[in-house]
Amino acid sequence: MPPLLTVQGLTTVFDTSTHGRLTAVDDVSFSINAGQSLSIVGESGCGKSVTSLSIMRLIPSPPGEIISGKILFDGEDLLTLSEKEMQRIRGNAISMIFQEPMTSLNPVFKIGEQIAEVVRLHEKLSKKAALNRAIELLHQVGIPSPEQRAKEFPHQLSGGMRQRVIIAMALACSPRLIIADEPTTALDVTIQGQILDLMHKLAEETGTALLLITHDLGVVAENTDDVIVMYSGRIVEQASTVALFEKPLHPYTQGLMRSIPTIPEKGTPIHKGMLETIPGVVAPLYALPTGCRFNERCKHAFNKCKELEPPLFKSDTDREVRCWLYE
Repeated sequence: MPPLLTVQGLTTVFDTSTHGRLTAVDDVSFSINAGQSLSIVGESGCGKSVTSLSIMRLIPSPPGEIISGKILFDGEDLLTLSEKEMQRIRGNAISMIFQEPMTSLNPVFKIGEQIAEVVRLHEKLSKKAALNRAIELLHQVGIPSPEQRAKEFPHQLSGGMRQRVIIAMALACSPRLIIADEPTTALDVTIQGQILDLMHKLAEETGTALLLITHDLGVVAENTDDVIVMYSGRIVEQASTVALFEKPLHPYTQGLMRSIPTIPEKGTPIHKGMLETIPGVVAPLYALPTGCRFNERCKHAFNKCKELEPPLFKSDTDREVRCWLYE
């Protein structure tokens, strides 16, 4: 069976007044099967969110533009569809959960009305039936007293509750793919765990594919089957989550892993030193280094790294890494 979503050679650029045309997503390719969960990780500015917005065709134009590639959803290239055709897909076959729920919810409409609007738009239900469906969805995502909450405005709910509402909206039309862009960034740790557990459980129960955008490797370890690591707009490593955590290959991925605090096993001493950090900072898109984009921060860099950008090498079955060490 072919993948549900296949991204091939996606390249997205932005025109700027000071630095000309900058490439935010550079020749990115990956695929997701039905029922699969895939995460894209990396530091801020690596191209994660631009990749997700490109899939949904939500890149602001101008200044942004998808200049090449294909986005095949169920065999159909989304880049060839009209805006009207994309509107039928957004929120229906593909749903997106954005970072901050307060900017995704309309402050002047009640929660139930906003969820019901999604249902009425795509499923042509009556106003009453759509509102009942909204209450049912609020119950499904674990919101207590859903009948009462449906009558409240966004500002009357906590951050965790608002995020659950966004998830309810995303699930309203039983989408085949959910894209979650940093869905727990603004939440405390306890609520974060509840939201992630809820998303994972619902994806398993409904067979929905999940694309999770995050900078948190801890979230990746618990919630996705496969992982893509991005740096400066390019994929630098792609593997199953188990393989990546057992043996990260790219020096950047290794650096991310070493920066995560670990809980010592019983009887072992607590490490009291500083956590290891990756030296330097991510180069801006208008001043990328020659060769490998990570070479100025990499302790393994040699002359070739500074002269030529490496391609993605296959290290083993279904695993790729962009590093000259694996040539």
